[in-house]
Amino acid sequence: MADSLSIAVVGGGLGGLAAAIALQKAGFDVNVFERTARLGEVGAGINISPQATKVLLAIGLGPELARVGNVMTGQIQRSMYTGEQLVETKLGAPGSGTDRFGAPYYVFHRADLLDVLANAISPDRVHLAHRCVALEEGDGVTIHFENGARHRADMVIGADGIHSQVRQHLYGEDRAQFTGQMVWRALLDGNAFPKDMLGPHGFCGWIGKGSHIMSYYLRGTSIINITAQSDADEWVEEGWSIQGRPEDMRACFPGVAPALQALLDSITHCSKWGLFGRKPSENWGHGRIQLIGDAAHSSTAHLSSGGGMALEDSCVLAQELARTSDLAAALDAFMTRRMPRVQLVVES
Repeated sequence: MADSLSIAVVGGGLGGLAAAIALQKAGFDVNVFERTARLGEVGAGINISPQATKVLLAIGLGPELARVGNVMTGQIQRSMYTGEQLVETKLGAPGSGTDRFGAPYYVFHRADLLDVLANAISPDRVHLAHRCVALEEGDGVTIHFENGARHRADMVIGADGIHSQVRQHLYGEDRAQFTGQMVWRALLDGNAFPKDMLGPHGFCGWIGKGSHIMSYYLRGTSIINITAQSDADEWVEEGWSIQGRPEDMRACFPGVAPALQALLDSITHCSKWGLFGRKPSENWGHGRIQLIGDAAHSSTAHLSSGGGMALEDSCVLAQELARTSDLAAALDAFMTRRMPRVQLVVES
């Protein structure tokens, strides 16, 4: 099918860029359209499971991943209030992370991973500041953008996140619902703390009542990423990431252990957002439009799987499109392969 099919990917996040790379390598005519003026998101850490790492290795990014990522060899979980160690999980031999799963469990600064993906795509195929506002379906799909541009393709992949415009075109006002939880994120100077601050693996979770905090190193040990999740009565602000006040963040986690308090007290800038989701369904696309990642099946932050699921989607979709010239059959095969895996993860 690669010789004849043109594909437009709406969304320049992890899943959209990975899909474009895989499809480009398979010989498809691919263009990526991203709503923002530059690729990248608010700086924060992201965990990539071995299954998702295998996708990135398969599209030829192994050396670059090793350059910018930290291999997670395990993690410890502590009581948020006493600091007592509750459990230790070991993932593999120090420095490898591969013995158990066949590929590393990576931790990246999100901007670094996006840069790796973006650099693997022909620059003239990534179109920034193109916010999708409407789609027209016929013998192909025409995308209309806020800037007045339009683009026709034989197929559209909607990789534009949980508030997907492509999904709205397909299913109307199928809005994601607030889950009753919110997330805070902050980045700290890793050199300001003892190197054993986060335990033997450089990854420490703090577990509390209705809340938890994950703290781990990025870019070697130069940055500590803080991701804190707590219950919230309501969420009224729009947008995925909004500047927060460190004092408000600290107030969400009273009475914590001294080591955790030291981390929280060092925060000078933070961001926040509400967690949204929708009930699992088979509404992943139809006709010439296919959704992937959170646009198809949202996963909340505590699962640490949203990015990984999008990467897996991208690989399987590229494989099925390359396997047959029958677009409908390819998309059916994609759903058949992905649905059980996604349900297992999202509903767990």
